[in-house]
Amino acid sequence: MKFFVCLLSVLVLSCGIGAAQGTTKSKAPPKPSAKVEAVAKTMTADQKAQLLNLLNQGDDAALMAIPGIGEVRAAAIKKARPYSGVTDVLGVSGIGEGTFAGMVEYARAGFKKPEKKAAAKPAP
Repeated sequence: MKFFVCLLSVLVLSCGIGAAQGTTKSKAPPKPSAKVEAVAKTMTADQKAQLLNLLNQGDDAALMAIPGIGEVRAAAIKKARPYSGVTDVLGVSGIGEGTFAGMVEYARAGFKKPEKKAAAKPAP
């Protein structure tokens, strides 16, 4: 009986240690390309801070206001939090240089949704 209790204890402890080790590992964000770095440098310090705040604390609606971000990408952005810099978002699946450039343009425009162009009226 002692053997089974000891065996069970060892199994429980090893599973607990393995689970604890799995939660401490964090995936380092990829090193941004020179193009991404150049795009990021077009933002002011205030714009970077506001975008970083949005990425770290924004709700679904705020994230989906960013051009190119829908429900799936917003959920992925939230799951990958926290971010230490705006380029860290490139580690999120589905976020590439193009989407990041759209985020930067959104920040540079004052976080305003781009206005949709009215449909052209057909000629009479």
